[in-house]
Amino acid sequence: MDQITVDTAAVVVLAEGSSTSDLSNKRGHLFEKFIAKLLATQGYGDPHPESLNITSEGVELDIAARHTVTGERLICECKAYTSNVRVPLLKSFLGKFALARADDERIHGLFVALPRLTADAKETADAAQVKLPGFRYLGSYEICELLQKANLLPNWDEGPRIRSEPTVVVTEHGIALAACELDTHTRRASRWVVWARGQDVPSPVIRLIERHLSKGLSVVASGREVGAVPMHVPSLPKIVEVQGSTSDFEYQLPAAPEFFIGRKVLTQSLLEKLVGRRTAGSMVINAKSGWGKSSLVLHLQKEVEKAGGVGTVIDSRTAERSDFVSAAMERIIQKAVEKKVLELPPEAAFSSLHSIVETLKRAKWPSPLRPVFLAFDQFENIFRDPDLTREFRDLSFLIREVKAPFTISFSWKTDVVAWTEGYPFGLRNDIRDASVVSLLDPFGPREVEALLRRLEKSVGGKLNRDLRQRLREYNSQGLPWLFKKFGAHIIAEIDGGVSQDDLAKQALNARSLFETDLARLSPSEQTVLRTIARAAPVAIADLDFDVSTGTVLDSLLHQRLVVQVGHTIDIYWDTFRDYLNNGSVAIEDSYVVRYAPLGASRLLRVVIAQGGSISVPDAATQLDTTATVVFNYSRELRLFGVLNAEPNRVTLEADLLTSPDKEEAIRARVSQALRRHKMYKLAADMLAREDIVSIQQFASTLAAEFRAVTAKSDSWITYARSFCQWLEYASLVRLLPNGMSRMVDGDSEPPGRLLSGAVPIRIRGAFPAASPGPALQLLLHLSDPSTHVRPLRRGFGTAVRNLMALGLVDTDDGERISLSDRSILSSGAVDVERLREVVERQRGMREAFAALEASPGLSPLSLGTAHRNALGAEWAETTTLSVGKFIRAWARACGIHTKIRSTD
Repeated sequence: MDQITVDTAAVVVLAEGSSTSDLSNKRGHLFEKFIAKLLATQGYGDPHPESLNITSEGVELDIAARHTVTGERLICECKAYTSNVRVPLLKSFLGKFALARADDERIHGLFVALPRLTADAKETADAAQVKLPGFRYLGSYEICELLQKANLLPNWDEGPRIRSEPTVVVTEHGIALAACELDTHTRRASRWVVWARGQDVPSPVIRLIERHLSKGLSVVASGREVGAVPMHVPSLPKIVEVQGSTSDFEYQLPAAPEFFIGRKVLTQSLLEKLVGRRTAGSMVINAKSGWGKSSLVLHLQKEVEKAGGVGTVIDSRTAERSDFVSAAMERIIQKAVEKKVLELPPEAAFSSLHSIVETLKRAKWPSPLRPVFLAFDQFENIFRDPDLTREFRDLSFLIREVKAPFTISFSWKTDVVAWTEGYPFGLRNDIRDASVVSLLDPFGPREVEALLRRLEKSVGGKLNRDLRQRLREYNSQGLPWLFKKFGAHIIAEIDGGVSQDDLAKQALNARSLFETDLARLSPSEQTVLRTIARAAPVAIADLDFDVSTGTVLDSLLHQRLVVQVGHTIDIYWDTFRDYLNNGSVAIEDSYVVRYAPLGASRLLRVVIAQGGSISVPDAATQLDTTATVVFNYSRELRLFGVLNAEPNRVTLEADLLTSPDKEEAIRARVSQALRRHKMYKLAADMLAREDIVSIQQFASTLAAEFRAVTAKSDSWITYARSFCQWLEYASLVRLLPNGMSRMVDGDSEPPGRLLSGAVPIRIRGAFPAASPGPALQLLLHLSDPSTHVRPLRRGFGTAVRNLMALGLVDTDDGERISLSDRSILSSGAVDVERLREVVERQRGMREAFAALEASPGLSPLSLGTAHRNALGAEWAETTTLSVGKFIRAWARACGIHTKIRSTD
């Protein structure tokens, strides 16, 4: 008997049925009879099934029997699957058998695994046969051996000389053998040959094999020279290798190895596994769409080839049938043969996945061993077809039987393939379980910095500081392709004469770039593009094709808005396809909100007072500041879509200027912009879990999300406060002294105004924000400008904020400050008693003043700590110390005696 042949044999049960349930029922009973006949060869009689289950994986059968001579009981589990049986199923049976032996030491246990156990499961079975008396395992070889000894099988030599896929075929007409006859040159299957013991093969058996096993090939009985005409002659699957980009900023294609950036730690770790392994295996690379999975596997392919091996990265979008897997494997094996990485055995076969794995197991791998790397990219497309997914699942398990440095890689998008139960997720999880899983992180600060430097090289000079910062912020989402798309846009704009200053003022977001892509297309081009998007990836043959369509398609391909993958057409990126289909952009706005509404409100009032537009120098003069400060004040307003991006001018959007209620129109515009921002969604998620989110918590989240932006911890707190103030202005959250909370129905407290009145400053920090000197000087100046000078610019801002917090000043539409409470002054001086009354209205100040009166030498740190605790705030020690100093100064201004401060 040919052990090599029978060890790889499959056992299939074929039956006819009028329906799916009828077919399953007949297959199940046939399998029962087959196992009963098998047990009879070992002396067991009266077998009776305890359970029978037929699934997409195969047949599961539990049987109890008793030996006809000794009377000893047998419990038997049979697993006849499409793939080798794994360890958990075997261990489950061993547990049952061990419990049964505790009650009956003479009981026997039999585990039948078809086609056989996986390598690690076989090791477990061998160990169990030594340690557990009465346990036995049967695989394909052992079953064929028993059937042969019982004279139930014909001789293997009666089949074709060059063959693969040896199969024991169980039918109601008896047991037969079948195998694929291989073409002498290609080693692919040419036809199926069937033979039976001592008789001609019944015609119904031929028909069953044609229908359920042959995959369109002709089926003949052994000895017949001419077979039947095949039902169809399948063409070879289309295998397309992934191509890399030809430049740094060709965003429609993954980065070619020469343009690959970063990932050094992960790349080195994976490369060590690829080159150093001695047993084949698989790996999974998971990440969100656009994080660079394709670029990574192309880079790994290049590194494997530099190490003397061979590699191929295949686009899975052309996969339509399960034989795609075999065709891909044959492609990489032939490539390895050409490079003399391996030598094929004489019995090499490429007729199926199983035959290919057996070929690899018997191949010669010259020393030193060199790696083979086969990567399947865009793998989420595979999950649409159960049979195709199952074939890949089988590959991930079978490849581990090969003792050579052969690695299969699968890359799929975690935001496309959700982690839920059901198909294809059971098969997908099987692939993950059989593989080493690597999670790809988004681009970090170093990778973004490297891209920024390459962009500077492409534009021939340093990038504008603000443009550089905007690119950093937006690409904190970690999407290499998005950065490259922005880079390509910037290069094209600069080549067209647009200045970097103007580019910095533009709203950089994916939606605007997609709109630009569409704006340059003709109506016919847009129609074809949207047609492709609705069905992508779509076969070219399925398009309503004529001469004009062909011309338009050529144009779209030339502009790289669509890409051709084999015989299919796809949109160059999933995000663009979604935008074409439903107008949405999954990529949220991503920029750091640095400046609070107060500065923006001052600028807006000046702009509106000038009729909606003012030059930057004039705005700086009216605000008594610099052009840089005007730019900073306007930055958020441009991002929110309130101001236009015009050279050297600050201009309100026309529809806002003509609105009957400018304030509410601006508020609605800001609210709309913030709802598109990723940080609003994160804030909403945090508030869904907690009633109050502190500024410190939100600042930590900001820092984590903007990984490509470098800032100090205090700066992140400032940014968090600014963002929260804008969120409150937009009526999206409520601000409290200790953080933010959800908006609730019936909130009557006004969210603040930009064009008149005071802007809320409740989270700017506890009162006081500075010493009282400038504030008191400003009060005197406002009461009599001719006698009292205005505070210096350095202290003017904090003076205004402190007095607005106390409710002592207000501003009008022209940003003019005026006294709102003249009772604070008496006889040309500040009324100390009235000042104390006003100050003690601020939270915590009455208690702080009382503590100082009780202990005039109370240290600033102790005083600040008590005040921080009273407010429930989260301050660094430096902030706490400063607040304590400010409180002592305000106490003295309010007539409270203090002593020399004790040491902290």
